[in-house]
Amino acid sequence: MRVFLTADIEGVAGIAHLPSTGPGRFDYEAGRRWMTAEVVAACEAAQRAGATEVLVTDGHGSAHNILFDQLPDFARLIRSWPRPLVQMQGIDDGHFDAVVFIGHHASAVAMDGVLAHTFVLAFRDVRVNGVSQSETTLNAMLAAHYGVPAVFTSGDDAYIAHCRERLPGIETVVTKKTSGFTSIDSLKPAVAQRLIGEGVERALRRLSDFAPMELPRSFDVEIDFSDRSQPEMWAWLPWCERRGPRTIGWKFASMPEVMRLIGFASFYQSHGVPRYGEGTP
Repeated sequence: MRVFLTADIEGVAGIAHLPSTGPGRFDYEAGRRWMTAEVVAACEAAQRAGATEVLVTDGHGSAHNILFDQLPDFARLIRSWPRPLVQMQGIDDGHFDAVVFIGHHASAVAMDGVLAHTFVLAFRDVRVNGVSQSETTLNAMLAAHYGVPAVFTSGDDAYIAHCRERLPGIETVVTKKTSGFTSIDSLKPAVAQRLIGEGVERALRRLSDFAPMELPRSFDVEIDFSDRSQPEMWAWLPWCERRGPRTIGWKFASMPEVMRLIGFASFYQSHGVPRYGEGTP
């Protein structure tokens, strides 16, 4: 069994605000240790359930957060940006049996959720066929293109409620309760790590219960931008449609095309690769 694991930090136990999430901030070293430990717990659980390989993507900020030396020997790590499939880079590399999300978070339009956003702060919303999407649902749709089901996720209570609605039957662990955008009531990291391990193992042992998301035949994508100048410039391109003062729309035939667009819109800068963490919480 091969498992694809994509990790973020905002949903990790103990993470409450920006000082925990990026290099040079006073709580970051603790935050990256907690993130790494949750990933390790999930990897070890996957091995207990029969996985021979886990491909991990570091999907937060600089994508240099996970302490690589602490991962088990059977795990591989994708890190740094840019990459065309964003947090799901590598899902197209042969067959995977399951996708596991660790430390993910609510979307930019969610009423509640710790540090909620959708990919980058430049996006106010991302919709597919008129429905607002989180990073998790977009990632699960991309996994479904390759025939892979999403089986487990962890994060705050508002995010988990969203996942239970949009991904029925997925195994979940609530790592903390949101008291506000930057305040939490959290499990101790070690407790969350144990629960994540138990949840991942439980999910993978009932793998036959899961199926990939059902996908539409076509994808009408809209992004609402925070900055009005961005949609103005996107509209210069003949394959982009300006649908509002902050909204650009595109039509695609497949989820890989959608995710490549999101990756380009997230990371392209005329002067080259973005500085580490730029544009992300």
